[in-house]
Parts: sequence; C-alpha cells; structure tokens
Amino acid sequence: MNDNVRDLLLVARREVTTRMRGTAFRLSTIVLLACTVAGIAIPAALIGHPHRFTVAVTAQAPSGVAAMAGAGAKAAGIRLEVRPAAGRAAAVRLVEQGEVTAAVAAGGETIWKARPDSALQPVLSAAIQEAVVTQRAASLGLSPGAAARLLAPVRIPVTQLHASTQRAGRVIVGEVGMILLYMAITFYGGFVLTGVVEEKSSRVVEVLLSRVPPPSLLGGKIAGIGLAGLAQFLAVLAAAAGTLLVTRPSGLPPGTYAAIPMLAVWFVLGYAFYSMLYGSLGSLASRTEDAQAAAGPVIIVLVAIYVAATMAVSSAARPGSPCCPCCRRPRPSSCRCAPR
Repeated sequence: MNDNVRDLLLVARREVTTRMRGTAFRLSTIVLLACTVAGIAIPAALIGHPHRFTVAVTAQAPSGVAAMAGAGAKAAGIRLEVRPAAGRAAAVRLVEQGEVTAAVAAGGETIWKARPDSALQPVLSAAIQEAVVTQRAASLGLSPGAAARLLAPVRIPVTQLHASTQRAGRVIVGEVGMILLYMAITFYGGFVLTGVVEEKSSRVVEVLLSRVPPPSLLGGKIAGIGLAGLAQFLAVLAAAAGTLLVTRPSGLPPGTYAAIPMLAVWFVLGYAFYSMLYGSLGSLASRTEDAQAAAGPVIIVLVAIYVAATMAVSSAARPGSPCCPCCRRPRPSSCRCAPR
C-alpha cells in the first residue's frame, strides 16, 4: 500500500474513533434520534388515521352494498371494514357505542352518530345508489352484464391549460431534504474547520506534519469526520424511515421513501466538496476565535446555493405554459396551433 494512502487511513481512523468516543457526539446522536422520532410520531398520533372507518351493514340493506362500498373505498384511498348487523336496532347500538362509524340499514338508510363524515359519506352514497339501481335493473329484466354496462362510469377527457398551482408532494420532500442537507453540511463542515484550527493553534500540526504529508493529513481528517458524520446522518435517516413505516401518517407525499436514501448520496457529495473548502480556510486561521471569520466565504456560497435551490423549487411549482389543444403538451413554437 502506498505510504500516503496508509497515512491518510491512519488519520481517518483516528478522527473516527476520537469523534465517536466523544460525549458531545453521543449526546447529539441521541438528541437527533429522539427529535426525529418524536417529530414524526407525535403529529401522526395527534392527527390519527382519519381515513380508516368501520361500517355496519344490516341484513335488510340493499344487496351487494357491502362489496360496492369496499370497492369504492379502495378506489378513494380509504380503509374500510364492514361488519354485519342483525337489524336496525343492532346497527343503531353499534353506532351509538362508537364501535362503528356509520351503518347502512333497509332502503339504503345511513345512520350516523352525529355529523356525517365528509370522506366516508360519498363512498356510502355511491355504493347505495349503485346497489339500488342494480336491483331496479334486475326487476326490469336486465341481465347483470347489461346492468354493469349501464352503470359503467363515463370517461371524460380533461384538458389542463395550466399546471396546477398546488405544490406537489415531491416539492415538499425536496424542500425538507434541502434543509437537512444544509444543516448537516454546515454542522460537519464546521467540525473540519475547528479541528484544523485547534491542531494548528496547539502546535500539534507541526508534530504531525513531520511524519504525515499535508495532503494525507487534511484528507484523512476530512474522511474521518465525514465517516462519523455519515454514520450519524444515516442513523437519523433510518430512524425517520422506521418511524414512518410504523406510524404510516396519512397524506404522506409520494416519493418520500425513495428520497430518503438519495439524501445520503447527496450528503456524501456535498460534504466532499464543502469540507475541502472548510479545511482549506481553516488552515488560514491561527486561532480558534478566528474560525468563524475564516468560514465566511464558505457560508456565503452555501447560503447563495441554498437560496438558488429554493427559488428553483418554487418556480417548479408555478403554473406552466398553456397546453396545445391538438397535442395537449406545452405549446412549442413549431406547433400548428401556435399563433402566427
């Protein structure tokens, strides 16, 4: 093995063991894990699962309403459990005791304890209407296939002239990821800066440079602190992913789970770039008090890039250009529908 590579690995191992054995690193890891789990679990517990319902269906209810309600709930993204009830009195008792959210009785009557739920009521109403219409079609002599074709939903073409102004889930995930990356790179880059300044101010660097070349010393310090920071960052991401899988909060933006491992990749790339800048500027400071002043250029670059990324994400959520009526795509200048 090359001597420079061996020296770099020795310095990196020293930094990893020194950082991970420190009390501050351990306490910060515990605090970060606790805050991550609490920040996801507490809102999920307070919000609950508003889209999980239980409905009682009596024997006198329209035939097939239970299956139709289940299919409608699945299409609407609602978790619905159907429980049988002997009669209307039993269904009323279940609703009154809070064991079920609603009940369906004879003639399609829906029973609620108080105000009907805005998410469940359309599903039950559609299922009851479909069941009643199917019974009427059967009484008129229509076959089940003809009744199904009659009740089949009509596909209505929709042309969207402008992109939706509502922020998509991936935009929210991207903004949260930018904040986490900015905090992590600033935090661990500061470790590199202070580590270089401390060794330089305590004259330790003179002893190290007599045995280790400067590139290996700086590279080993950056790699060691980066590995310790990556381990802590991965622990936080794993805690976030595990808490999300356990709590399964409603309204979770799509692409959240796929974005979690990508944050680790972007952290490695961002840290590899900015840590070199932090280490180089740290070598210019002679005292620990001058460390923050030396890091000024890096902080300016970080803030500028963060603001530019925020503006790019915000512009992605704005309305787009009008769509072409013929091809339903953003209108190009060469389109035949473009104004001349």
